Amino acid sequence: MQDHNKSFANIEGDKSSTALCFDKNDFMKGNFSVDEFLHKNRNAPSLEQLRDDLGIYLKDLRSSMIDLINEDYADFVSLSANLVGLDQSIEDIENPLVQFRKEVENIRSLLKECASEVRQNLEKKQQFRVQKRNLQCYQKVEETLHKIENLLAHQLKEDLKPIDLERTALELIQLQFNQKFCWDMLNDEQKNNSERLQNEVFAKLRIFFNDSLKSSTSTCSELLERCLRIYITLDACQIAEQVFREDIVAPYMSATISEYCLQNSPQGLSGIYGKILNFISLHMTDLLRLTHYTDKLSGFNFLVNSFWVDVEMRLETHMSSIFAPGNSDVFYMKYKCTRDFLSKIEELLANDDAVKRFKEHKQTLSFQSRWNLPVYFQICFQEIAGEFESALVPLLHADMMNCKSKAIDSRYQLNAFNSASKAIEHCWKEGVYLSEIFPKFYKLSVQILLRLSRWISDVLQLITKFSSKNKNNSDCSIQINKTNVLIALHVDVQVLIEQLPEIERHIVINVPNELRNDADVCNVVAKSIDDVRETLDGHLGAVQDVLVDILISESGIESVRQVKDLPRLYRKTNRDTPTKSSPYIDQMLRSLKSFQNEQSSQLGNAIATNVLLKVCSKITKE
Repeated sequence: MQDHNKSFANIEGDKSSTALCFDKNDFMKGNFSVDEFLHKNRNAPSLEQLRDDLGIYLKDLRSSMIDLINEDYADFVSLSANLVGLDQSIEDIENPLVQFRKEVENIRSLLKECASEVRQNLEKKQQFRVQKRNLQCYQKVEETLHKIENLLAHQLKEDLKPIDLERTALELIQLQFNQKFCWDMLNDEQKNNSERLQNEVFAKLRIFFNDSLKSSTSTCSELLERCLRIYITLDACQIAEQVFREDIVAPYMSATISEYCLQNSPQGLSGIYGKILNFISLHMTDLLRLTHYTDKLSGFNFLVNSFWVDVEMRLETHMSSIFAPGNSDVFYMKYKCTRDFLSKIEELLANDDAVKRFKEHKQTLSFQSRWNLPVYFQICFQEIAGEFESALVPLLHADMMNCKSKAIDSRYQLNAFNSASKAIEHCWKEGVYLSEIFPKFYKLSVQILLRLSRWISDVLQLITKFSSKNKNNSDCSIQINKTNVLIALHVDVQVLIEQLPEIERHIVINVPNELRNDADVCNVVAKSIDDVRETLDGHLGAVQDVLVDILISESGIESVRQVKDLPRLYRKTNRDTPTKSSPYIDQMLRSLKSFQNEQSSQLGNAIATNVLLKVCSKITKE
């Protein structure tokens, strides 16, 4: 190959004397393409010259090819001589290989047949082994049934001893294990007998469990512990929980949880919950000590699967009146009592995982869903928002100023602001707010602030409308002093802006514990309060603008036109030199001085001065 490359290199070198219109190296590339070659040489002098140069290059290649063959002629002749008789040699090798291949295939077929026969024999052997095991299990079932029947007829007939129950439990485990392998071999009589004996064993164990519960004390609970171990041995923890619920929990709760008991309880629902919790200290202390707070006996959850399941079922079915949301105050007290009741149950649980499982238990979720919190909030919303809305209508009236502010120690001068502050405080006060519906109360608080903002805009618009009319045609001007209302409005907006951080802190304090570490919640609250603050800041400027317009109208803008009469008044030289301002000046400044003297203390000197400057600026432009 290297010699061939050299030969082609010689071909290119031999043609160095002739200038071609294309690059000869393009033909040596591995990815040579005719289309690319033509595209690259599209700018050749002419197609005829490109054709002639290609013909010249082809002739050189043919000539060089002949030279190459002549140089290696001896090798070509030797190769031809070596190929003589090659076909015969291939046939001589092929026949033995074909024969060998047939022999290999025959051996492979024999091996497959042998393997299949061995597999079938192994399967038959396995079937025999299974049948043998099933027969042995069948025999053991017969023996075990006889043993259990004897134990029930003699040792467990009257006096129940833990050792006899433990022995019977072991036999019952043997029975259950062996029955799995020979159940199809048992006849109906044997199956019924097996089921009957198992029921009798569990009935005896139930009696022993109840007796051990009654005799158990904090210092002597050996019988109860052995009884629970028997249940664990039989993998019957759920049966033990069911027995405890039916025999111990249900009788107590049926006499405690009912509408009659609720109506006759001096302490109401809290008294019922107190009696329910007393059951734990009366009947479950030793049981929880053995199964709940240690790892000695695992697999039981009497607190949830026995106690809580029965309690929750009876609360839903026999005391459903507690869920009625008609009276918000009563509903709140019942819900708070219930929440405290559930918290005390959670305190009895061993760890956080147990608390989580309790909260996610299907009956806990069902119990929570029975409390119609959306309806409760709707009632609270109607009470809070209705009272607040009634304070906003009509927009302007004689009693809109809070004349009793000193008596009630209010921060605001207008009743609307006092009502808004009271409504927001009502949202978060004890006896109303529930952390489970925090988003709804938070939204209501923001809605109150926004509704107050809308009321401010409406008041300013109405005052502006009245100011643009003749005073004699405005009944409102007789009933109220618009300037005083605007001053009070400006002061109250400032006070409310100062109170916004306190409102934000109050909201954040009431964020539920599970959301308190969520930065997004605090950011949303802060963002909403900032938006309200920005809106209120805009109202301050609007109030000042309306004040300016009212002061201008009170100053008598017509008096300014008297300035045009000054040249006429002093045109005669014998008129006395003026020593005091013209009467219209005093008339114009009278209302401004009154505003400065009476209102600057409330607005502040800076704001009052700014308003007066705007008034003077507008007057001079007239």
